[in-house]
Amino acid sequence: MKKLALILWILGWAAFCQAQDPLVQQTIEDLLESTGESMSDDTDFQEILDDLEGFMQKPLNLNRASSDDLNRLHLLSEVQISNLVRFRKKAGTIHSLTELAAVDGFTPDILEKIGPFVSFDVPGKNAAKKRPANSVLVKSSRVFSHDIQAEQAKYEGSPERLYLRMKHSSGKINYGLVAEKDPGEALFLKSQRQGFDYASAFANFGIGKADNRIFAGDYHVRFGQGLVASQGFSMGKSAETTQVFRSEEGVRSYSSTDENQFFRGLAGKFQFRNFTFYPFVSSHRLDANIDTVNGIPTFGAFQTSGYHRAASEIAGKNAVGQFAGGGHISYSYRRWSFGVTGVYTRFNAVLDRSDEPYNQFLPEGRGSSGVGFDWKGSVKNFFLFGETAFCRNSGRAILTGAVLKPAQNAELAVVYRNVNKTYFSLYSNTFAESSRINDEQGIYLGLKVFPAPHWIFWGYADFFRSQWLKYTTAAPSNGTEFFAQASFCPGRRTTFYLRFFQEDKAQRLIDGIAKYNGQQKISRARLNFIHELNKQFSLKSRFEISMYSKQNCEKGFLILLDLDYQPLKKPFSLNSRLAWFKTDGYNTRLYAFENDLLYSFSVPALYGRGLRAYLNLEYRIAKNFTLWAKFAQTFPFTQSADKVDQNPASKSEFKIQVRYQF
Repeated sequence: MKKLALILWILGWAAFCQAQDPLVQQTIEDLLESTGESMSDDTDFQEILDDLEGFMQKPLNLNRASSDDLNRLHLLSEVQISNLVRFRKKAGTIHSLTELAAVDGFTPDILEKIGPFVSFDVPGKNAAKKRPANSVLVKSSRVFSHDIQAEQAKYEGSPERLYLRMKHSSGKINYGLVAEKDPGEALFLKSQRQGFDYASAFANFGIGKADNRIFAGDYHVRFGQGLVASQGFSMGKSAETTQVFRSEEGVRSYSSTDENQFFRGLAGKFQFRNFTFYPFVSSHRLDANIDTVNGIPTFGAFQTSGYHRAASEIAGKNAVGQFAGGGHISYSYRRWSFGVTGVYTRFNAVLDRSDEPYNQFLPEGRGSSGVGFDWKGSVKNFFLFGETAFCRNSGRAILTGAVLKPAQNAELAVVYRNVNKTYFSLYSNTFAESSRINDEQGIYLGLKVFPAPHWIFWGYADFFRSQWLKYTTAAPSNGTEFFAQASFCPGRRTTFYLRFFQEDKAQRLIDGIAKYNGQQKISRARLNFIHELNKQFSLKSRFEISMYSKQNCEKGFLILLDLDYQPLKKPFSLNSRLAWFKTDGYNTRLYAFENDLLYSFSVPALYGRGLRAYLNLEYRIAKNFTLWAKFAQTFPFTQSADKVDQNPASKSEFKIQVRYQF
């Protein structure tokens, strides 16, 4: 009865719920959720959230923004950015979204999405300098359940997750620090007497009149199409079917909590006429289990969880020293750009992979190196891009693609990739089916069409294969993936979309001592409805089904309802959800993006049978002081002989966050 009362209480609050402007909220949700299966609670979206939050506070001036600035909106394709830059050169100053509609590719749905994040101000030469921005963010969260409490007894620290972030931003200098304690890790106790288990600091500052900059502390790099070096999260196959180009961000300060995908040291950006040079050097320690063979330290793989709670995890903390150095140089001429990337890495221990067949062609030893050549440019309505790369052991890879407009109301994308089985880079992250960029050949076709007013159609087809076996296969394999979505917007306040996804690929099956490939097929269909009742209330509902087949067949469904409220001229806003899910097992799990605290998100995998509910609160206590809180509860159900009984092992989560800006 208490838990039933809790559900009713959440639904009661849901009559008053919304976290922020419904359009902004939905734009961010669509962007993050469009990544589909590639998204999880561990996905590092920090940069995207930072960028969009920054543009909400200080909108991007479209009359002055560079191509790199426009890429940081994460909402425009390279074709749209190129068209906008050309339009500015011909037409001059843009004064409104209405004028922006004249730019080829800036359809009503794009204008609506970017509206809250952009401005058209034209400050004079004597305009006042922007005031430096400072912020302090503190966050704490905890999950409550009987299972977690029993598991927690094995760990050094408390079950809370703690997070601290301080940041300063101005025109010439930016700096900050991030510290985090994961659940189960100690704080100022035992193995963590120095404080937080993870701490990161960064600084960057401009030098000279040109856009030259020095980076110190933690940073990450992203060059070319990611075959050689691309750290952090990048959009892969998604609902934005024609956004396949990986924008080259160069070097960027790192302020996230992923404890692996970054460098620690010095880097720079230097421009001279049409040339841009990014040198970098890093000395960083990574987690691994170290063994000694004939007096030589060795390790088989890195530990990437970031957890240091029990003795085995603590023993591997910072066990391997990594030195990395390299750079990228590019040359730009009119609408074309060409670049070269080189990276060298050396460890203080020997990488000795296991003898499993899927590791046969991957490099080992103390070091690795790679070099790549990349290009991008446009010819009329064609945008062409690509990269070819080489590494030790005859490793070769190429990725090339094009985005074009075959008609005024259509956009088409094509990507071809061919990575041989000896190619491997520690920092590669490109447009591919597998997260490990190795032994993959494939071709991708993406389409976006505006067939009639208020209608948009997206679709893609991807065909891929491998010449050697992988961790999940027992022999060379192939697969296909299809996606289609139709959206109908009868008015600004209402949107429907129907989505279908299907993946069919080979997976390893085991029958006694025999291992062989069998086909695994996953299908999902979703109907989504969003309606803004008025300026204060909005509603979203969804029905989704999932089907799975390999050795057996499973199915499942999810129904959810979001009710949002933002009172006019009030310092608070809220949003809530109630979801009912029922699946035959984990293979038919379903994901639904959840609104969360600022700079946070949640994408729980829902499987089995039960209910999921949450309530969010944002409260502006004072002009510079804001509070966020979230309470979420999962109520799993078990099937008895004649009725459904609630499993007492339900899970609840509470989060609280405060931010002070000055």
